Amino acid sequence: MRAGFLALTVYAAAMALVEAACVISLKRLYFPEGWVAPFHPIPEGALRLEQWREVATLVMIAAVAWLGRPEPRIALARGLWVFGLWDMLYYVFLRIGTGFPSRFTDLDLVFLVPRPWIAPVWVACLGAMLCAVGAQVLSRTGGSRWRRQGR
Repeated sequence: MRAGFLALTVYAAAMALVEAACVISLKRLYFPEGWVAPFHPIPEGALRLEQWREVATLVMIAAVAWLGRPEPRIALARGLWVFGLWDMLYYVFLRIGTGFPSRFTDLDLVFLVPRPWIAPVWVACLGAMLCAVGAQVLSRTGGSRWRRQGR
């Protein structure tokens, strides 16, 4: 099981780097004046494309989480682990590549699905950490209690 989480960690880090590289390019394209709030709208066609890209990212996380047909609790733990690490490392790579965020209170466009969400970076990081911690709890919790309670 631990070897599996190591592989998922490597996968999440690689996804975070790809995501950061993509977002850095897009921010330079759509926000040449710099990335500071208030953000002007992303053009409609580009927004739809970016929303589909984010959905595809979630599908990739789910697909990897379900590889090998694990029980649902383990698949959920895997998905939360990848999502949490991906999101936290995305901000690390973004910071290395652009200097943003300079503070956890900086506003960011944290997600585009189902519509754009703007929040301080700390909100996204807290959610990511909760996902990673939740993944560890789920991966260590026995499944019998869940089955007894009909979950």
